[in-house]
Amino acid sequence: MRKCIWIVGSFAIMYLIATIVGFASYLLINPLAMWISVFTLMPIVSALLMYWYLVRMRISRQASLAEVFYLVLAWIALSFGLDAATYIFIIPSVSHTASNWTFFRDQSPWIWLSYAVLLISAIIGRKLYLRRLNA
Repeated sequence: MRKCIWIVGSFAIMYLIATIVGFASYLLINPLAMWISVFTLMPIVSALLMYWYLVRMRISRQASLAEVFYLVLAWIALSFGLDAATYIFIIPSVSHTASNWTFFRDQSPWIWLSYAVLLISAIIGRKLYLRRLNA
């Protein structure tokens, strides 16, 4: 249960930061600026959150690789579900428009690339964690 709380909690922190940065840059500048800001900031944030998760869970060196991939899969599933709920159902409902069933296709390749970036962040977060274990 403790792991689930940390997985969801770290995801919530990451998603909240990405949402704030994304909406702010989208509204203040333009959609391209949103994706650029998200792709420069979020790999750093997610790598640090993965590192933090490994430290807090006291994952062994041997289990750390499997654990970060499990974490990435969990975050992608949570993100996919939250993105779908928000952009396909909630926002269209609030704005009194039809559901946006093409959201993931419309946001391609950016949204899919953001999921792939989590893998790179996982490798970086794990390397930081392994460096800590060696110290």
